Amino acid sequence: HSFPTRRSSDLQSQVMFAPLWLATLLLSLLGVNGQLELQSFLKDCLNEGKDLNTCLVDMAEKLRPFMKTGIPELNIPQTEPMVIEKIGFQLKSPLGTVDTEFTKNSVAGLSDHEVRKVEADKQARTLAVEIFIPRAQATGLYHMAGTLGPLELDETLPPAAYTSTFTGVLVSGVAKLAEQNGKLVIVGDPEVEVNVNGLNVQMDNLFGGSANGLAKVVLKFVNKESDKFVKDFQPEIAKQVASLIKGFFNSALKNIPLSTFQ
Repeated sequence: HSFPTRRSSDLQSQVMFAPLWLATLLLSLLGVNGQLELQSFLKDCLNEGKDLNTCLVDMAEKLRPFMKTGIPELNIPQTEPMVIEKIGFQLKSPLGTVDTEFTKNSVAGLSDHEVRKVEADKQARTLAVEIFIPRAQATGLYHMAGTLGPLELDETLPPAAYTSTFTGVLVSGVAKLAEQNGKLVIVGDPEVEVNVNGLNVQMDNLFGGSANGLAKVVLKFVNKESDKFVKDFQPEIAKQVASLIKGFFNSALKNIPLSTFQ
C-alpha cells in the first residue's frame, strides 16, 4: 500500500517544483534576451536614422532594470543595491579624533535615476555620462574608536546600525575610447565624480547609549561635515559606477562601425 503514496508524493514534488523550473527558465531567457537587446540596441537605433547622442541617451534608459541583476557575461555588475564591504572614516572635531569603520554597507536607490546626458565627442573620442539620483540611502553597521573630550570610547562595544540618506546626487563620468580590432571600446576605467547636495546621518546606540548629550553633538557635527563623509564614500561608489558604465557601453559599441565616430 505504500507504493501509491510514494508515487503521489513524487507527483506532488514535481507539481511543486514545476513553477520553480519555469521561473528559472524564464529568468535565464530574460537574461539572454536582455543581453541581445543591449548589444543590438545602439546599432538598431542608429539604423533608424537617429543621431548618436539621442541613441546613447535612449540606450542609457535601458540600464535601469539591469542594475538590479547585473549581466556577468557582459561585465555589468549589480549596483542596486550597491554593496560596499568596508569604509574607513576619520571624524576630526574640536573634542578629538574618532576613527569610524562602516561595514556591511548597502546603498539603495541608485536605479531610481534620471539620465541627464550621454554625449559622444567624436574628435576627443570620449563618452560623457551624467545621471541624477533624487534620493539614495546607505545602511549598514558602524564601529567607533578614539577619544572625544572626557569620553574614552569603549572599543569593545559591538558594531551598531547606521542610516545615511543622500539627496540630490549627481554622478558624472567620462570614458576614453580607443580603437581595437576595427571597433571602438572604452579603455581604462572611466573617471567618475559623485556630488551630493544633502546628507542626513543617523547612528543607533551611539557610545552605547552612555552619553546621549554628547551623541547629539557628535551626530550634529557628522552631518555638518557631510562633505568629508561623502568624500570617504565616493571612491567605492565611483569605482562601481565606472565598472557599470564600461561594461554597459562596451557591450553596445562593439556592434557599431568605427565610422559612426568619424
